[in-house]
Amino acid sequence: MLPIPADPAPRGFIDVLRSRRSAVGGAVELDRVAELLWHAVATKGHAPAGRAGLPVEWRAVPSAGALHPISIVCIPESADGVFLYDPREHAFRTLDVDSGHIASANAAALAAVVGATRGCTLRLLADMDKADAAYEHAATLVLRDSGCLTATLCLCAEWLGLAACPLGFLGQPMVGKLGFPEPRFRAVGGVQVTSFR
Repeated sequence: MLPIPADPAPRGFIDVLRSRRSAVGGAVELDRVAELLWHAVATKGHAPAGRAGLPVEWRAVPSAGALHPISIVCIPESADGVFLYDPREHAFRTLDVDSGHIASANAAALAAVVGATRGCTLRLLADMDKADAAYEHAATLVLRDSGCLTATLCLCAEWLGLAACPLGFLGQPMVGKLGFPEPRFRAVGGVQVTSFR
């Protein structure tokens, strides 16, 4: 379980919009990443059944049918663990994977697209079975959800004084390595979160 963060000092939304830039800065503490996740994607309410009889959740970020089929895996540069964010409990769940191997593979992918490996990578993995159970042609909705999630994470990062950079890959080669069964789970992008320095 993670502590519930207090709201930061007030900052106008227009200032956040004007200031928002993609950037890769320095190392970031995992508690700052947890604060970002609380504000951007933590569950604010839920119901046992909604669209297609599936559980639904309300979060700051929109999702088709409130299904939120995208999970967030946190890969810190320290290789001290690989974590699945639990938005209902606001908790990190440690994945049973070789964190050194994951950190190395993640660093290689980061170096290829942004030229740096500092910070924490948030990898987005979609449960396609969940989306397909509620919608025909769900892949387009999942990609829309991924875009909404990426934008919300980046705007909240700016609001909190963090740097964020959407990553130029979907990341499918990491899905199996992270212990998620394919083809049920599909990588749908990522965001690199860092400090500004």
